[in-house]
Amino acid sequence: MFRNNYLKQKYSLNTLLIEDNLGDAYIIKQLLKFASSLNFHVTHCSRLSLGIEQLNEKQFDVILLDLGLPDSQGFETISQMIEITHNIPIIVLTTENDEDFSLEVVQKGAQDYLVKTEISTEILTRAIRYSLERIHLVQKLQQREQELSNFNQKLANEVLTRTYELKKQNEELQHLLKISNTDSLTGIPNRYCWETVLKRDWKKSTRKSQSISLIMIDIDFFKLFNDTYGHLQGDICLKKVGQEIKKNLKRSTDLVARYGGEEFVVLLPNTDKSGAMFVAESIRIEVNGLKIIHGASIVDKYITISLGVTTTIPTISSHSNEFISKADKALYFAKKEGRNCVRFQP
Repeated sequence: MFRNNYLKQKYSLNTLLIEDNLGDAYIIKQLLKFASSLNFHVTHCSRLSLGIEQLNEKQFDVILLDLGLPDSQGFETISQMIEITHNIPIIVLTTENDEDFSLEVVQKGAQDYLVKTEISTEILTRAIRYSLERIHLVQKLQQREQELSNFNQKLANEVLTRTYELKKQNEELQHLLKISNTDSLTGIPNRYCWETVLKRDWKKSTRKSQSISLIMIDIDFFKLFNDTYGHLQGDICLKKVGQEIKKNLKRSTDLVARYGGEEFVVLLPNTDKSGAMFVAESIRIEVNGLKIIHGASIVDKYITISLGVTTTIPTISSHSNEFISKADKALYFAKKEGRNCVRFQP
């Protein structure tokens, strides 16, 4: 039990007795003097102000407090003591023998309530023992609550730190994923990304029996452009053309990618022949409208492109390689028939 361990450690219990009635104070001190199991060192004050002075100068284990003092009366006396004491049990001494009054005294912060006319050595020492034990348990509870609060705060900090680390890792992975799927020169998806999306959309179109269209695009006489203006201007041209194609794709499901060299591909899921031809012609016109000078071209003084289009509704037995081959064949016809045009291969 706490009281045995705690009280054995104490040579004497420093007790502050605040009582203005000298007769009552004498009786209380005598009762404590004859306590067989405990040794009390009593400091007596007749006013609350004097008791507060003692609390500022010494450490006490328990306070015996009369509520009717010359400088403080009733519950205000308890309230003032509670404000300046920290975990020191207060036992109220009073002539009132009223259950409601005693309950309110405890609610105000006192540990116990004793009627002076009923006090004996046994009753007084028992009240002090129990008050010390309750205070000790409260302290232990507060300590545990503080430990729990510290643990929860530590856990919250660790969660925040781990969340931040995971977020940074995720951002790095997203960045790496973007790099791995993006053409470093033009800033549009690369061939690897396009092949991945093609597999996905091909399966989806097969499952839903939907049209899917492909446009293959080649910059006309691009080698001559590089030879005439240099590779730096060639890179600038590729970037402008790639971004212009991207601007003409209005749906989030449409994809343009750099296929290789001066060649681009556009994948249009859920798009029939007429829709694909419209997109292709729009791209052709807009790229020519960039007015990138190409003095070595025999087609136009500005950069032009040739486009090959194909559309299909894939089945389980069909293969995407045939799809690509047809678009490539359409592009071949566009070049053969004068370039700067769109051709379709069914």
